[in-house]
Amino acid sequence: MWVCTGCSCLCDDVEIEGNNVKHACRIGAGIILNRSVARAEPLIEGRKTDMDSAIEKAVEILKDSKGVAIYGLNNSTLEAQRIAIKLAKKLSAYVDNGSKFEKLAEMILNKEIPSTTLENVKDYAYVIFYWGCDVHNSMPRHMSRYTYYPRGKKRQRGYEEDRFLVVVDVRRSHTAMLAKKNAVFIKTDDDRKLVREFVTALEGGIASGDVLRVVKELKKSDFNVIFGGEGLIKGLGNEFEEFVKLVNSVGYFIPADYRTNSMGFFKSIFEAGISKANFEDLLIDETIDTAIIVGDDPLNSMPFEIAKRLVKLKLIVIDPKVSFTSKIADVVIPSAISGVECGGKMLRSDFVEVELKPVFKSEWDDVEILKSILEGL
Repeated sequence: MWVCTGCSCLCDDVEIEGNNVKHACRIGAGIILNRSVARAEPLIEGRKTDMDSAIEKAVEILKDSKGVAIYGLNNSTLEAQRIAIKLAKKLSAYVDNGSKFEKLAEMILNKEIPSTTLENVKDYAYVIFYWGCDVHNSMPRHMSRYTYYPRGKKRQRGYEEDRFLVVVDVRRSHTAMLAKKNAVFIKTDDDRKLVREFVTALEGGIASGDVLRVVKELKKSDFNVIFGGEGLIKGLGNEFEEFVKLVNSVGYFIPADYRTNSMGFFKSIFEAGISKANFEDLLIDETIDTAIIVGDDPLNSMPFEIAKRLVKLKLIVIDPKVSFTSKIADVVIPSAISGVECGGKMLRSDFVEVELKPVFKSEWDDVEILKSILEGL
């Protein structure tokens, strides 16, 4: 069995037989089937080189830098993330993984907000919220493996009788379109207002028909869960107090952050006693002159007005694949695909640790590369 690193579900039931990938979603199958496509190679200023020379050039750039940020690491193992943090401390560098879940992840780690495991959701959860996330596209097996559809120990009849699905979003997403049987879709343009409405209804107050219907279902079970996405985080802003009150009334909260090892990143910086920076703000404020990009492509994903500021930086890209960012990088260092070509550990979205079982072997992975850079400084 292979552990799929396509998203933060980290499904451990995938079988690989030659070019046949069983049980994987389209994302996971694509990682295996396309692993040889558009592979990166060691480059210095666009010219081919060898790994040792690329790493030496990266060290040279970092020694001459006045401000450094390390960005990405969501596809890196816990072992690589921890070395990256040591590197950040050595350089007095900023770190960011691009996720907005830092506050809620910290609250879960501090046990300030109740959370649970995906297996418990499968076995016991009745009302399941998807709030501000479209897991059908970002985490394709989330609903079928752990939430709405599967039969669990105390949910033997699945969505047909033993589940109630609530999808909250600004639009009718693909996930919302699946909310047909024992389900409700609530469209909202004000998450904080809707959170307050749910809290009021749970306390016996007046609320809209959909909210009252959900509250009625919530009271049928003592095990309900909210999966919150970045849409929810954006809607809440900095106001988490009322949301925590809602979660305590509902049951549990699990981040719906699709990034493969985002929760591992948060646990790693939490244990190291450092805070996540905001890479976009660092670019806007011109705080840094150098960036190490690990397994990410900010030139492709960030707003244009912010992304174009990357061109002004010295860029060191560590990535298995050619990306838009690697094409403008000063140094490109190709690495292994985590879980496919190298092992290690990651955390699922529910903070459960998973051991990766690589199918192939690569000499250079993120651990070896980051360790070599650290030793060279």
